[in-house]
Amino acid sequence: MSILDICRKRWSVRKFTGEPLSAADLEYLKEVGRWAATSRNRQARRFVVVHDRDNIRSLVEEAKMQDFVESAGALIFGVAEDGSSGSKVDVVISLTQMEMAAVEQGLGTIWLGIWDRDVVRRRLEIPGGMAPVVALAIGQSAEVGSPRKKLPVEDLFRSETF
Repeated sequence: MSILDICRKRWSVRKFTGEPLSAADLEYLKEVGRWAATSRNRQARRFVVVHDRDNIRSLVEEAKMQDFVESAGALIFGVAEDGSSGSKVDVVISLTQMEMAAVEQGLGTIWLGIWDRDVVRRRLEIPGGMAPVVALAIGQSAEVGSPRKKLPVEDLFRSETF
C-alpha cells in the first residue's frame, strides 16, 4: 500500500472494539515513531503508551476525554520540552507517521487534543520541563467509515505566492 493509498484510507474512528493492540503492532508503531524526523536530530520528544484497559478507562474519565476513547486499544501521548515549538512539531511528525503505520496495519485512529493536561501530566508522571502535547487513540475499529471529502489540489496549493 502506498503512502497516498494510506492517506486516502485514513479516517477518524469514534468507535473502537476494545480489543488490545498486539505486542507486534505496538512495537511496529514505536519503531516507526522512533525513525521520524526531528528538529536538528535533537529527538527532544517522548511518548507514553497507555494500553492497560483500566488505566485507559480511568484516565479518560479523570482527564475528561471523550467517552469513545475508552474502547481504544491504546493511547499514545506525545510529550515535548515545555515551551519548545520545535519539539512540539517533532511530536506531531512522529505521531503522524505512527498513524499512517496504524492504518497500514489495518487499525483505526483518531487524534486527541481536548483533555485536562494537568491530570494527564500527573497521571502519566510527566517530569517538569516536559508537557503533553497531543495524543493518538489507536485500535480495531468497530464501525465502517470512510475519509471525508478533501478540497481539490488547485484550491490548496499556490505557486510561488499566495
